[in-house]
Amino acid sequence: MKPLILWARDKHPAPYSLRIGAKTDDMIMGLVQIGSAWIPFSFDRQRLVITLGEGAEQRDIQINEWGWEQ
Repeated sequence: MKPLILWARDKHPAPYSLRIGAKTDDMIMGLVQIGSAWIPFSFDRQRLVITLGEGAEQRDIQINEWGWEQ
């Protein structure tokens, strides 16, 4: 979970906000606030991939263990 929190604080600092909806050994799902919008996300804890949005607007972001986008 640490890389996800570091990504949110670094990428969206003012104010960053995560709402965790569900958590398993492999995935974390919830909402992230970007600007004034709440966007659904899932975070693959093994691959360190954040998937933002749903459907056609979905995009994947690869991060490292420090939350930096690759």
